[in-house]
Amino acid sequence: MPKAKKNPYKGKIILISVLCLLLLLTGGFAFMYRYYLNELQPVSEQSEEIAFTIEENSSMNAIISKLYDEGLIRNKDMAKVYVKLNRKNSYYAGNFILNRNMSFAQIIDTISDMSKASREQVSVTIAPGYWAKHAAAAIAEKTNLTAEEIMAKWNDVAYIDSLIAKYEVLTKDIFNSENCYLEGYIFPETYKFYENTTVEQVTEKILDQTEKVYEKYKDQISKSSFNTHELFTLASVILFEANTEEDMRDVSGVFHNRFAKGMKMQSSVTVCYALYKYDSWQECEKNSLVVDSKYNTYLYPGLPIGPVCNPTEAAIKAAIDPASNDYYYFIADLATGRCIFARTYEEHQQNIKKYLKY
Repeated sequence: MPKAKKNPYKGKIILISVLCLLLLLTGGFAFMYRYYLNELQPVSEQSEEIAFTIEENSSMNAIISKLYDEGLIRNKDMAKVYVKLNRKNSYYAGNFILNRNMSFAQIIDTISDMSKASREQVSVTIAPGYWAKHAAAAIAEKTNLTAEEIMAKWNDVAYIDSLIAKYEVLTKDIFNSENCYLEGYIFPETYKFYENTTVEQVTEKILDQTEKVYEKYKDQISKSSFNTHELFTLASVILFEANTEEDMRDVSGVFHNRFAKGMKMQSSVTVCYALYKYDSWQECEKNSLVVDSKYNTYLYPGLPIGPVCNPTEAAIKAAIDPASNDYYYFIADLATGRCIFARTYEEHQQNIKKYLKY
């Protein structure tokens, strides 16, 4: 039989096929490598500092997952590949200030640098009745933050909107407040903060406590004729006016009675808050009660437009559950600090003469 003719192009076809396969593999590898590098880039070009805490005995996989959940990295899987390829398994526990414009490599370098791990915590007391600016000053005194940057953040509409989405206790009504949107919600307590921290981390630790208190009373609040913001506003006035839980409930009863009769609240502490630039009650008293402000309850009916301090749980409870009494007036006994109540204006005037001896 005659021999089959050899295909003169067979070798070329095989060579071309091999070359095409190599090109496909090389192209695929190049694509994957570009994808890998891209996924390690910063999540944002804009600078935005974020406090990131690493707990003791955390695993690298857990840290990577937390970085992803907090929006600091693009891709968990590529981050894990980077860590394995570069043998980056060292890190320190503590509080780190990271930035959304950091690449994953920069983040890993930061958390593996002991000098950038803040482990020192400080105690900061937010005293009952503090104004927001006093709370900011107390925080600034013990941390790396300034009172000015804290107050700026507490009046940042975009940030406050993000908090409203996160915390049920906060509602759009807080935008009625003039001096600080978070006034009334900076719950009085002694807190532990990292010495090197961010305004967001500090704020959300405080609001976590405020939310806990709110959760205890939200069913009662839902049954009240006042909404949450109004009750926190009322509680702030009550706290300023009374020192004991018993007096707080009676003062709350007075205000509820006055509102029911269409009387003005007429609380001098609301005037003091209207004069926010002053820092002491004595300075406020020197100024006229006719200052034109929606906080002035001598001029305007109903509650002031927002809280006039940051109330305690006892004051919030009193606002929700006032004492059942028939009082319409009260003053504070300068000697004891206790409230003296009156049913009529004439009786009130007699109490003023008897107890307000300057």
